[in-house]
Amino acid sequence: MTHPWHTLTADETLERLSSGREGLSSDEAARRLSEQGANQLEEFYKPSKLRVFLRQFENYLIIVLIFAAAVSWMAGETTNAYAILGIIFFISLIGFFQEYRAERAMEALREMVAPEANVLRSGRMTRIPVRDLVPGDVVYIEAGDKVPADGRVIEETSLQVVESSLTGESVPEDKSRAALAEETPLADRTDMVYMGTTVVYGNGRAAVTATGMDTELGRISGLVQRRPEEPPIKIKFQRLAKQLAVVVLAACAIIFAVEVNRGAPVLDTLIIAAALAVAAIPTALPFITTITLAYGTQIMAGKNAIIRRLPAVETLGSTTVICTDKTGTLTRGEMMVRRIWTGRVVEVTGTGYDPDGSFLLAGEEAVPEKDGSWDERIEGRKGVDPGEDRHLYALLAAGALCNNSRLEEGPDGWRVIGDPTEGALIVAASKAGVLEYVEGWYFDEAVEFPFDSEMRRMTTVHRSPDRLTVSMKGAPETVLAFSGRIMKDGSEEPLGPEDRLRASEAADEMASRGLRVLALAGKEMAPGEPLDREAVELDLTFLGLVGMIDPRREEAKEAIAVCRTAGIRPVMITGDHKLTASAIGRELGILNEGGRVLEGTELEEMTAIELDDVIEEVSIFSRTTAEQKVRIVEALRRKGHVVAMTGDGVNDGPALRTADIGIAMGKTGTEVSKEASDMVIADDNFATIVAAVEEGRRIYSNIRKASSYLLSCNFAEVMTIFIGVMLGLPVPLIALQILWINIVTDEFPAIGLAVEPAHSDLMKDEPRDPAEPILTRGLFLYTLGISTVIFIGTLGLYANALRGGVTIEEARTTVFASLVIFEMYNAYNSRSLQTSFFKMDPRTNGKLILGLAASLEGLLVAIYHPFMQRLFETAPLGGESWAAIIVTASAVVLAAEIFKRMELAEKRSTAR
Repeated sequence: MTHPWHTLTADETLERLSSGREGLSSDEAARRLSEQGANQLEEFYKPSKLRVFLRQFENYLIIVLIFAAAVSWMAGETTNAYAILGIIFFISLIGFFQEYRAERAMEALREMVAPEANVLRSGRMTRIPVRDLVPGDVVYIEAGDKVPADGRVIEETSLQVVESSLTGESVPEDKSRAALAEETPLADRTDMVYMGTTVVYGNGRAAVTATGMDTELGRISGLVQRRPEEPPIKIKFQRLAKQLAVVVLAACAIIFAVEVNRGAPVLDTLIIAAALAVAAIPTALPFITTITLAYGTQIMAGKNAIIRRLPAVETLGSTTVICTDKTGTLTRGEMMVRRIWTGRVVEVTGTGYDPDGSFLLAGEEAVPEKDGSWDERIEGRKGVDPGEDRHLYALLAAGALCNNSRLEEGPDGWRVIGDPTEGALIVAASKAGVLEYVEGWYFDEAVEFPFDSEMRRMTTVHRSPDRLTVSMKGAPETVLAFSGRIMKDGSEEPLGPEDRLRASEAADEMASRGLRVLALAGKEMAPGEPLDREAVELDLTFLGLVGMIDPRREEAKEAIAVCRTAGIRPVMITGDHKLTASAIGRELGILNEGGRVLEGTELEEMTAIELDDVIEEVSIFSRTTAEQKVRIVEALRRKGHVVAMTGDGVNDGPALRTADIGIAMGKTGTEVSKEASDMVIADDNFATIVAAVEEGRRIYSNIRKASSYLLSCNFAEVMTIFIGVMLGLPVPLIALQILWINIVTDEFPAIGLAVEPAHSDLMKDEPRDPAEPILTRGLFLYTLGISTVIFIGTLGLYANALRGGVTIEEARTTVFASLVIFEMYNAYNSRSLQTSFFKMDPRTNGKLILGLAASLEGLLVAIYHPFMQRLFETAPLGGESWAAIIVTASAVVLAAEIFKRMELAEKRSTAR
């Protein structure tokens, strides 16, 4: 029976949990974690090892092999039948290990972006993985967070939570600290928060009352579990496997009918049909795909791009537009106040978040020394109007008060905990010595109206011994709209039209320099005045402007240039002023000649048709809302684009879900944005997104190359048997020899192709059409051409051996060896389906060289080991035979050079 926590007061709850407002100690939390287990839900859809193994037999190609084993059994070839069944088991075992390892790898990647929570431990706020929470912990939650565990609200500031995952109601629920009656239903428990729900407004603290499967969500966790999505490429392979199975069975039926019509014994004909069925199966294809995807996602993780949903890997290679935020993605995310306007321009010096810097007015120090109280410091300055100092103090104090960030010094230097923009205001206040004065004078925050992208402002009310102080920060036009007065040289005056114009012009001038501009306002209220939003924000005093700069990432400009070359269009979507966005866009190369900048207000007035007409011309969208971001993505998709969208806030969730690939920021991203995303960028860097796109292209390219290689091998085997039999020759290969080629000598080089490094010009191609098949028309003709050369050469060597009077075992061994050597040449050649065989550097893919060596060893063992000779019915070959095989097989290199030139003349392909 769950304790009715909603009936207790906050203090009673903490007492019952043996905790306090400062949280648990680290040692006590560790003890409780060991006793109660991790704060996580069971995965109901996680397949068992047995289920993963049995799933290997659902493949159409495996079914055809089982058919071949049955045919061999009926024909009396029990050794073949047992061998085929053994190899089916072996294939399934390999597939099982690869799929299981891939799933474990994906789990490890998901752990890298496991949700985190802000928690008080021994009175100090720290950030820990959600799974480490225990009952008694005190967590801090704010807009954009997923509630990490069930908890009793002990503090709140305008806290609103959407609890649709539990109640089905999408309207935000206001939370409070007041205890409730025991019979209060779950949906009305306003003093409780529940795991999995979403904070959409305000902030607060809650004492954790239940974790893991003991939470309300844990009781209904089956409803929120989601089966993993299959990558489209796996679906395409399943379709291809089905088509191949149909073709194989049809070919077997034709051979059977022709041979029986010729008077051949039925059992002999069944053996031929079984050999043909085995030859047609590219058994390595399914797990080569799995290896490539798993290996690729691990490489991406090493480059800070963490895949949350596997289909995103394939989609990356088709991306045509990247919609990106500016702050932290194209820039460093370390906002610094560079300029202040209070009617006069004050320049601010310093680096990063280090609170060491100067305030310069016309080159002279604009703030008093830090010793003593602010008033003492002002009065002690000679030759300076005290009003100027008081004005600057009021502006910096408002920035420090209207703020949820904090500045701390760590082992690697100063850092900001919280929003970078708010952090810049804190650092500026600290540089002037205002922060310490504010923290010592104001007691606590009475009310907070958090920043909202729609309202574009944030307002706080703080208590001091004898008054209430209101502080507002936001977009200049928004703050000016709420201001009725203006501060000039320390005194307040009515805010007239000329003042508004001067402030607007100053904001535009700052923005044109690439600065992000915020306005600040405030006022004082008597302790007993009402604290509703309308009263608090009425008739504020405009204090001035701050201009911040977030240095651009040097690598972002290069990454944008790579995008242009790769046929990918970068689009900036930002909440910044139009002039600020334009300046940054031009500097980075996003805004080129002819590119447009569209403001949110202009976008709001456009119909969907009007937006579609201009969407291709717009490079930057400024001052946008969450709904407008969704409209932008939808318009781009209507134009046929494959859209990647970045985001970090709770308001970005809808756009991330609407985009083909949602990309969340790992450092600054909220849990809501991460949950809505397909990929998380751990370093919040635009260049990482471009690197992930390149890796997506490499992965798909390698899958196509490996597919072409494997299918050309199987096509050659099928044609060798089919044409050979139709010409009246003995069956060129037995089933076991074919299986050995497909399982051993083909697979090792295919694994090498799966990990082929990206070629230098991979990002010079246009994005791939997501609807195109694995084998495009050009690649299919190339594959067919290569397989034709292999089968003609192999069948020629076979016919020549038979004419030479050798035994059937030696003739079949010639075919066996010819196919393997042909395919070794073909494997190395398949590293690039455009670059010449002779221009590829073997040192860049050591795994392929090892695979070729393993393939050759597998061939020699099957031919020269006595036991293997008996099993595979092979015979030793002499030097003359080997020379003929090696020379003949080299013809595939010449053919490939011709086909590559033909492919280049037709169309550049991403399968390099």
